Amino acid sequence: MSDTQALLDSIAYVAWHRQVLRVKEPGRAVVAQPDRVDLRNYFGTVHAGAIYTLAETAAGVVADGVARPLEGFILLGAAELRYTRRAAGTLEAEARLDPGTDSEALVRDFTAAGRGALAVAVVIRDPGGETVFEGTFHYAMRRRRQ
Repeated sequence: MSDTQALLDSIAYVAWHRQVLRVKEPGRAVVAQPDRVDLRNYFGTVHAGAIYTLAETAAGVVADGVARPLEGFILLGAAELRYTRRAAGTLEAEARLDPGTDSEALVRDFTAAGRGALAVAVVIRDPGGETVFEGTFHYAMRRRRQ
């Protein structure tokens, strides 16, 4: 088990969803959420809250991957999201650091001021590869106090 998966499993709310980190690389993460009856709405599709949790978890893995090596932590400040169709089955969220991010400037500014901001785009797909969610999560980065 990876350190990141162990961290996700230590967060009770995230652990309850049984999300699994499938890919973690610089600027990108893929997180899966199993199909479970208790994550469905009254209509039998995946509940919007469970979809949001999956998206924010994947985005958080990417953002934390930027902040943690700089001895920082992240705070979610805003999110823009769109549910594009009903979701069913095991879902997979792919999160990517916004391609417009100037990583060198972010590191330089964070090192100087202990603050920074970044955005992470997320797409969630169903087992057939259809997009069920698109969103962007905006995080503040702050320096960890010892």
